Amino acid sequence: MLFRSIAFKVMGCSAASNQVYPEAAQIIMTGIRPWREEPFLETPGSASATASVDCGGVPPPDRTRKRAFSSRAKTLILLLFVFFLAAFAGERLSESLLGTDFPDFYCAARMLAEGHGHQLYDAAAQRQCQARYTGRVGTLYIHPPFEAVLYLAVAWLPLRRAYLLWSLLSLAFLGASVRRLANERLLPWDWRLALAASLTFVPLLLCLMQGQDSLLLLLLVVFAFTALRGGRTFAAGCWLGLGLFKFQIVVPLALVLVLTQGKTVRAGLAKGFGLVTIVLAGLSAAICGWSVFTAYPDFLAHLQAQPFAGISPQAMANFRGLAYFFFRSDRSPWAVAAISILSATALIKTLLNLKSARLASHLELSSASQHEFDRAFASTVLVALLVSYHLNPHDLSLLLLPMVVLLRETGETKQPLTNFPRSWIIALSAILFLPPLHLLTLQMHSYALVSIPLVALFAVGGMWRSSPST
Repeated sequence: MLFRSIAFKVMGCSAASNQVYPEAAQIIMTGIRPWREEPFLETPGSASATASVDCGGVPPPDRTRKRAFSSRAKTLILLLFVFFLAAFAGERLSESLLGTDFPDFYCAARMLAEGHGHQLYDAAAQRQCQARYTGRVGTLYIHPPFEAVLYLAVAWLPLRRAYLLWSLLSLAFLGASVRRLANERLLPWDWRLALAASLTFVPLLLCLMQGQDSLLLLLLVVFAFTALRGGRTFAAGCWLGLGLFKFQIVVPLALVLVLTQGKTVRAGLAKGFGLVTIVLAGLSAAICGWSVFTAYPDFLAHLQAQPFAGISPQAMANFRGLAYFFFRSDRSPWAVAAISILSATALIKTLLNLKSARLASHLELSSASQHEFDRAFASTVLVALLVSYHLNPHDLSLLLLPMVVLLRETGETKQPLTNFPRSWIIALSAILFLPPLHLLTLQMHSYALVSIPLVALFAVGGMWRSSPST
């Protein structure tokens, strides 16, 4: 009896019945549980179940932990696949970097590293550096001087290895953007699926092939957007300020936001944006000297006269490119008038949309007004692309944000698919995302035609926003 009591305590059983003592002892002695037929117990309101004794044995499997492990495994596999694919493509593409933009950034960073920042906007000095480090002379570095500092992170490597590393960094920017949107519950799909699907977006692929910085801008705008949604207006202004390396896109975006928000939000945005602008201006002066504030505008003003200027209005999917397509010029009186009228109309419509969706206080926002603000911000990104004076095909990587937001809104609305704005948003997003339109217009050397569905998406998005049934 003493042995049975000890065995029972070792097994951790509750003394519910003396009949289990021999079984417990046999388990202790032999490690084998004897077979016996279990009686069935009827529980009220449930099916019959076998009687059991909780002996403190193996706990039930943790399904939550299994799901978390499975999710981490899927993420790791996807990231390894993406990075190995990028490494393979980058290695193949790096064999010939002719016709890409990366050597421009690389050589600008090399000039800074060698102490020639004061000659950064000297076309002859840039070409001399390109010939020495890349073995070719091509387009010039035309971005603000502070961005060349960023490329110092890869310029210490030989050109091809630097290009490969920058490609991997660009993929990291893309992954961080998608993950941030998923954390904000703005993605209607699993973020891994969205990341894989985004690699089929032609402007994004062009950005990777060219070694450009558009995916970094996408990340900064996503950070600014999510910061605004969270009421962190100063941080949102800082994120937008860091995107000033493409000032032709960021300045219209920041200006519209500042003009349409309430006093508190406006102050936070302006302070953050202004502080970062001052810091970047000081960094530019430290790199190139105070003369850069006159040398850089003069360089841009006379850029089109340079060989390999890299300015092609017919490749700009914005109002400037659209005017060039119809008038065969972007400087004729009719073209200038068309660009001015279209830009003014789009900006006024965006100002009105954002004014009605003012983000006065995050704590006071209802779910409906939050959705309204999301749609208004998506329209603001679209109009910033359309009114920008200079736009390359890879800059449309930024289009991923408004398309994601608008498609999420169409998925959450209770309206039938036949609703005009909703069905058109889905159709236009598909046209803009899928490769045929981009590949065809690139082959025709008329990429400006992509601005037509872009304008339509902006117009239909505004109509849907103002619809009372939404």
